[in-house]
Amino acid sequence: ITADNQSKTYGAALPTLTASYTGFVNGDDATSLSTAPVLSTLATAASSVAGSPYAITASGAADNNYAITYSPATLTVGQANLTITADNQSKTYGAALPTLTASYTGFVNGDDANNLNAAPVLSTPATAASPVATYTISASSAVDPNYNINYALGTLTVGQAALTITADNQSKTCGAALPTLTASYTGFVNGD
Repeated sequence: ITADNQSKTYGAALPTLTASYTGFVNGDDATSLSTAPVLSTLATAASSVAGSPYAITASGAADNNYAITYSPATLTVGQANLTITADNQSKTYGAALPTLTASYTGFVNGDDANNLNAAPVLSTPATAASPVATYTISASSAVDPNYNINYALGTLTVGQAALTITADNQSKTCGAALPTLTASYTGFVNGD
């Protein structure tokens, strides 16, 4: 009786354990055994990729017509898919960059971002001085052996700063030429 090899994704339920049989005669099959074999593994839904493969064993079968021997198999645990998406952000021209954050899709077994061996690095080419436009926010460098990690970009939208232009009050004497008209500015940023 040979336990069949199996595979599953990290966090998924254990597959049904099965066995193959060699040596039946007289039209016998697995249903002819007095006692069916018990198939077992120490792996669980929460078993990690790092411990893979896990042994699958068969035991306990009985039938007076057969001298039963067993061959083990393996259960291979593969990585679950995890997508890390940089969250969209916005800021005003001249303001400091906002804190860059990410969202996660695909965690299993109660895992969250705190379970990653290395957290993602979030970055954007924008700075406080970047002009009004849309910039990418990217995530990279996250590490965890239980996950096949993919990334999705976010955007940083830089909006206009408020600028107030106030015409300066002026005065002149009757009959005199007009004074030079001037204005005052409130709201410039980035040394503008």
